[in-house]
Amino acid sequence: MSTAQRYSEPFNPADQRRPATLIHTSDCHLDKVVDSPEQRAFSAVIDLAILRDADALLIAGDLFDHNRVKPEIVHWAASELNRFPGPVVLLVGNHDVLHEASIHRKHDLRELCDQLFMLDNPDGDSFDVPGTEITVWGRAMREHAPEFRPLQGAPPARADRWSVIAAHGLVNAEAGRSSPIYTADLSELDADYVALGHVHIHSVVHENPLTLYSGAPHNWGDGNGGCVVVDFAENNQVRAEWVSLSI
Repeated sequence: MSTAQRYSEPFNPADQRRPATLIHTSDCHLDKVVDSPEQRAFSAVIDLAILRDADALLIAGDLFDHNRVKPEIVHWAASELNRFPGPVVLLVGNHDVLHEASIHRKHDLRELCDQLFMLDNPDGDSFDVPGTEITVWGRAMREHAPEFRPLQGAPPARADRWSVIAAHGLVNAEAGRSSPIYTADLSELDADYVALGHVHIHSVVHENPLTLYSGAPHNWGDGNGGCVVVDFAENNQVRAEWVSLSI
């Protein structure tokens, strides 16, 4: 694993929130139990979270590749998540969308992972991550459609918590595209960090608040696979480090 890039936000000396480390990943697209590149990359994310002694792991959509995956891969994913000793926050994406036929309705990972919390409210919901001062908000996608706005209803940040917004969609999508995220939406957010999923290549899409696509953990042939390590530090500093996963 090798470090590629780091990003940071200004600090406020008056801030007293406790430091924390969050691993941000997305678009894992788990499908078959065959020792696949996707599986090896997902295991590398868990390894990195353990190595960095992360306080929490956030999956910003598309943990599974589709809603027809076999129970074996669900149980394999649960076993990997259970290797990480901290809380896991899960948001669905367009591949594992939360409609009636969703894989997450057939197999509830919360029954297999004691420390997994799922952002499953289509109107949006917040979760205070246990043992940390991090709060994650996200809207559950029930249909990947132009009407679904991933950031609609995002609450203002709390002064006593690190505010993270998770969203799965396409920034600056063309008219008519599903699950659009507009730059104007990002500019209006009150948050410390915005964790995006849907695009497989890592990128920084907005500076304030700091908004990143983690990119897929595995290499799809058009960019390196990796994930993001977010450090919420003293004096209100937020640092994001994209880490390449060599598998």
